[in-house]
Amino acid sequence: FVPTDTSAGMPRAGDGPPGFILVPDFVSEEEERALVAEVLRQDAPVLDKRHLRFSNTLQQEYGPRISDAMELVADAPRSAFPKVCQQMAARVAAEAKKRGLKGAESLASEAVGGFLRVNHYHVPGGGYMHKHMDSTKTFGPTIACVSLLSDAAMTFYDTRGNCFGMAAVHETVEAWVPRRSLYFMTGPARYQWQHGIRKDQCPCERVSLTFRTLTSTPPTTTVSVVKRRAVADAHGGVVVARRLLGRPAMSIGTRPTNGGASGTVARAPPGLPLKRPASARAHSAGSVSVLRAFIKGGATARRPSAPPLKRPASIFGT
Repeated sequence: FVPTDTSAGMPRAGDGPPGFILVPDFVSEEEERALVAEVLRQDAPVLDKRHLRFSNTLQQEYGPRISDAMELVADAPRSAFPKVCQQMAARVAAEAKKRGLKGAESLASEAVGGFLRVNHYHVPGGGYMHKHMDSTKTFGPTIACVSLLSDAAMTFYDTRGNCFGMAAVHETVEAWVPRRSLYFMTGPARYQWQHGIRKDQCPCERVSLTFRTLTSTPPTTTVSVVKRRAVADAHGGVVVARRLLGRPAMSIGTRPTNGGASGTVARAPPGLPLKRPASARAHSAGSVSVLRAFIKGGATARRPSAPPLKRPASIFGT
């Protein structure tokens, strides 16, 4: 990597919400070089998380295995922190302990419940991460993050503790995250505010190391359940794609017939049929026709207009 001054032209941010603790210059230049070399090595175990559409980063995870649904995969082996990351984790834990933050000791190692996620922001045009609140059922009261390679900023959204993505936002504040800094999210910053990063807040290459701890009773799952979900998700994507292309869907486990020329039609499992209102079926048919026209290069089809919603007169104050 090439060290550069990346703060020029970026929107300046404030100090963040209550519970956001910034420790500037926590990482030395030498430590930064060692950490970046370790996590960006060619054989690093990078995860493919594109299906989540949550961010455009490349990710690595160490410690206990956590599913996409934020569950502890109880029967999966733990993966050890890389050596230099382990040394940094110990320093982060010591800083948290000095400040009296809850769960400080557990940040230090995967052996005692520590969990590390590496995010590599590398996409030209800026890195992003949608607003969210780290799972309160799975992760503990202190979140720690080391920021490397470039300055950045993040936005906090006061949802009054609501962790859902569409939660109402009552206030927003920004926080400046300098290169080689450490920050903690505790208290309100952890449990009251969601946080995220826009592309204009992270325009240059950046690496973040986020250290978390597990709660005493996180939701759990198993490797076999995670695998079944992956197969079901993959099959669902294939079915949708084939329907949009006007081709018959193939059921799981079937092979093409006619020498591979076409697929067999999947039959719905026995049970009550799902029936949507006529207006929903019309909208769906319109969406499919638009996509089919686009794919085939034909004339653009128009989506049917939705019937007007009938609202109670009281809404209009009459």
